[in-house]
Amino acid sequence: MNDRFLVYGHGGCYNHGAEAITRTTIEFLRNISTDCHITLSSYFEEQDREFDLQPDCFAKRNPDGKTNAEIYAQTLAAITKDTIGIHVGGDNYCYKNWQRYAEIHYALKKNGKKSILWGCSIDENMVNEEMKEVLLSHDLILAREEITYRMLKKLGAANVIRVSDIAFTMQPKETMLPAEEYVCINISPLVCKRNEAAITDTEKLVRYLLKNTTFSIVFVPHVTMPMDNDYALQCELAKKFTGWEKRIFVCSDKLSAAEYKYIISKSKLCISARTHAVIAAYSSCVPAISIGYSTKARGIAEDVGMEDYVVDIGKMSESALIKMTEKCLRNRHLLQKQLETRVPLCMERAMNSNIIHEILK
Repeated sequence: MNDRFLVYGHGGCYNHGAEAITRTTIEFLRNISTDCHITLSSYFEEQDREFDLQPDCFAKRNPDGKTNAEIYAQTLAAITKDTIGIHVGGDNYCYKNWQRYAEIHYALKKNGKKSILWGCSIDENMVNEEMKEVLLSHDLILAREEITYRMLKKLGAANVIRVSDIAFTMQPKETMLPAEEYVCINISPLVCKRNEAAITDTEKLVRYLLKNTTFSIVFVPHVTMPMDNDYALQCELAKKFTGWEKRIFVCSDKLSAAEYKYIISKSKLCISARTHAVIAAYSSCVPAISIGYSTKARGIAEDVGMEDYVVDIGKMSESALIKMTEKCLRNRHLLQKQLETRVPLCMERAMNSNIIHEILK
């Protein structure tokens, strides 16, 4: 098949969740259509080149544009008579700026092209009549967890198929491990903005682990954008543990998504505010606690039987986080076996090439 794909909704590889989705999507498309041509619409081409994403070409965003059409002029110009649109944004339709992606979707449909919403989570509270019309006009929606799938079916979507996040399939890349036995922790500026207690509760959790276990603590930055930088926040947090330096580590902010996955895969437990650090844990059969604020955290956890290990960021507290961590460590081996049973189904759903072959007919 000599197909042309426009992959859009990607925000740049300094968001390593976006990197994981986009990298595995490009690999998937090349596996099922060996002669395909892939254009990647990206906010930050330089980031994607730094982390060696390999589309055939890039469509740059124009940050000086006044309208969506001006901002995404190169993306819109990349649509040809053979183009299939793949919107990889994951939870882009959970945010107020979702109309920018609808602009690209409608341009595809106006030209008679096929448009796929790829591995998405959608907040039911965000759906109004305008968004409903956009969603139902896609040729195919791939819902990456059960909560979104049920919601879309309730909306009347006949074009929705249940999948898993394609990042489940990303292979880890070996890198130097920071310690022998450790717990991975990710805390993000995003959750701290939603609840100021998040940083102090995380600090108290780390102190609890240092005093009550022999594990080292490895902070894993999974988004390093200048305006939303896990690494900077975690470096500041690490400085607070005077006297514990031999058991506190902050991973480099120069690693790829696959390298972070390798580090997470060797941990005893992962506690993370970033969804794709949690997915890296789940898919490696490492028990994880998700500090969640949206449908995706609850839905993906439910798929692997970890729904009792999601902390609602709005209700986050020192006691809740420590108690859940205690419970997770106590049940760690049982949870690992549960993941070993459930994760293969997630892998199978994520790799369902029949879906794409169906849309290419």
